[in-house]
Amino acid sequence: MPKIGRFTSDTARDEFFRAYDSVAAKWPVPSTEHDVATSFGTTRVRRSGEGSGAPIVLLPGIGGNGNVWWRFMAELAGERTVYTPDVIGWAGRCVQTAPVRDAADVATWCTELLDGLGERRVHLVGNSLGAWLAGAVAVHHPDRLATLTLIEPSAATFVRPRLSLLAKMLVAGARPTPERMRKFNSWGMPRFVMDDDELAVAVAATKYRMALPWDRPFTDEQLAAITAPALVLFGAETVVNDPVAAAARARAHIPMVETRIYPGIGHDLLWANPDEVIPHLLGFAGRHEQARA
Repeated sequence: MPKIGRFTSDTARDEFFRAYDSVAAKWPVPSTEHDVATSFGTTRVRRSGEGSGAPIVLLPGIGGNGNVWWRFMAELAGERTVYTPDVIGWAGRCVQTAPVRDAADVATWCTELLDGLGERRVHLVGNSLGAWLAGAVAVHHPDRLATLTLIEPSAATFVRPRLSLLAKMLVAGARPTPERMRKFNSWGMPRFVMDDDELAVAVAATKYRMALPWDRPFTDEQLAAITAPALVLFGAETVVNDPVAAAARARAHIPMVETRIYPGIGHDLLWANPDEVIPHLLGFAGRHEQARA
């Protein structure tokens, strides 16, 4: 993996940005875009909604960008400010200038982003590999979080990943085509079908050489350092991890944690069940914000 993320060619970059902008045009609420300077480069972030409470920051799954949340923004930004950054080192409109080497660097990047936005404490939410990124912030800078929510955390957030999952990802990434991407998506997220614009982004993103560390299980001591109230949500049918073992490890080591395993749903937990997951997330944020106040 290169030290600085990059597209394989100018043509690949232009193709990705065309697809990216098509998805961005679907954004359902008024918003503004900002480029925030950090020591790792500039980060593109979109701000939506208004509210007096701590804002929500959303981190996407592997290779994703801030546009992936467009389907849920009307509900999430109804009463709060919501920030949806692209992730430095992944395909998006960030401009990376320095390597992100480990979880500590991930945490530094995110806290510098918060500083640039003028936000002291936030409700940090991560999906899939974005949950590991969010966990890194919670481990190293728990004082910056009002709450932490991990939705279908990546395979290596709590336990070692299955070899079969790693093999499947390698095969899917070896020769990506729209057909292969749809097949892989239907395996991992069977109740979510990408529209044509989302599929175009996913395919174009494979021509970006990512430069962000891979997830690895947090140690017992690291989990114990997560002092912010934490919510960890799993789909019982997920192919990504062992939800029972992961939930048990979260409960054993994170001081203030609530876990839930949703029956009949897989890794597409948020996409398959937004009517339950979003109120759960917002309710958790609201309860703990009031308690701290």
